[in-house]
Amino acid sequence: MVRKLDRRSLIQSAAGAGAGLAAAGSLGLASKRSSVFAAPSLIQGTGSTVELAYWTSFGSGVNGEAQTALIEKFNASQPDIRVVPQAVENYEAVASQLITGLQTGDIPDIALLSDVWWFRFYLSESLADLTPMLTPEMKAEDYVQSLFTEYQRNGGQYAIPFARSTPLFYYNADVVEKAGVSPDVFAKWSTFREAAPELISKGGVEAAFAFGNAASYGAWVLHGPVWAFGGRYSDADFNIKIAEEPGVTVGEFMREFVSSGNAITVDDPEIDFVNGVTAAVMESTGSLGSITSTATFNFKTAFLPEEKQFGCCTGGAGLAIMAGAPDEKKAAALKFIEFCTSTEETTIWSQATGYMPVRTSAIESPEEQAFLDENPNSRTAVEQLPKTQPQDSARVFIPNGDQILGRGWEQILVNNRPAAEVWAEVTEELQPEAEAVLEQVEALESQ
Repeated sequence: MVRKLDRRSLIQSAAGAGAGLAAAGSLGLASKRSSVFAAPSLIQGTGSTVELAYWTSFGSGVNGEAQTALIEKFNASQPDIRVVPQAVENYEAVASQLITGLQTGDIPDIALLSDVWWFRFYLSESLADLTPMLTPEMKAEDYVQSLFTEYQRNGGQYAIPFARSTPLFYYNADVVEKAGVSPDVFAKWSTFREAAPELISKGGVEAAFAFGNAASYGAWVLHGPVWAFGGRYSDADFNIKIAEEPGVTVGEFMREFVSSGNAITVDDPEIDFVNGVTAAVMESTGSLGSITSTATFNFKTAFLPEEKQFGCCTGGAGLAIMAGAPDEKKAAALKFIEFCTSTEETTIWSQATGYMPVRTSAIESPEEQAFLDENPNSRTAVEQLPKTQPQDSARVFIPNGDQILGRGWEQILVNNRPAAEVWAEVTEELQPEAEAVLEQVEALESQ
């Protein structure tokens, strides 16, 4: 009998949900990895190469180059499996293509699914439960638990963390020095906003900060500030909380930041930051590689500013296997995922891109510690990770919740509408969607 989840346990996937996975991982003993990645017997018995279709959003730039190198390395490491990537422009395009493909039958074997998309495919029973497939090398306890357990539902594991990130605070150190401002002003949102006029007038930038739009994950980036002011998008029972006082307070604070002229709203905050338009920005840790390669000034990273408390959420994407894939392809796909998330490869991937190492053994390795000593901007992201929390259900589990919240932020920051008014409208839009998801989940997980 499958355990029936109550409403509170429904979303608490990061708290104690890993018991089954820990047991599965503990069946294997630690061993040295061979330099050649061996294929499982199921694949070796076919007598031919298994070709895997992999849909990903990493096709260009620093991250695309890093993933291409990873795939080529895996393909060259053994003769039995060949991964063929198909890259599209972003996470949303992967999900959209997969939604269409599930109707037409044109689907991949592996898909890179973002934090706000994997759950939808779980509800449609499109993702394979990886629990019985985990190899001894994929010990659950070695994965960063705050990242690993987010893909657990009802005793199953439906993805493995790969390109995982958190928002990170980036600031132009040259501008800060020129303005004669201490970096300590970034410790709190209030002190940052107070220092903004000096950063602009003396630092020589157009704005102290840039907010992005809904399409550039505005609701994700601003999740941390909502928590920092004591608010929430929603609680664990799917009750929408953003219209309560802390949510209104943070909305009004940020609206004033923009209306005063000290902050701006743009389509892509990263572009404005690397071009020297703004003094600071919040972007993904996964942007660290591209910002490092394009910025022509000295920049530094910092924890997200606090206010009443610290707030920072997790994000990024994991690797999932399609439930409809043949068994031999599932086995081959898991070998690819094992390779990508191994201690060695997650270290290389993290250092090239800025995404989080998903293995604790990678974070603790001498190679990674030496790299972090030489690259303090990367160390900031790793040290902030233990302080992060899984996201509120409204953004990640309600279909289009991210975009609904993001459009709310646009109404406040771009259209200069009062936060109380906007968040009331957002709540009215989200609550029926939340109830529909609860009904779906309870029907699926209470059988």
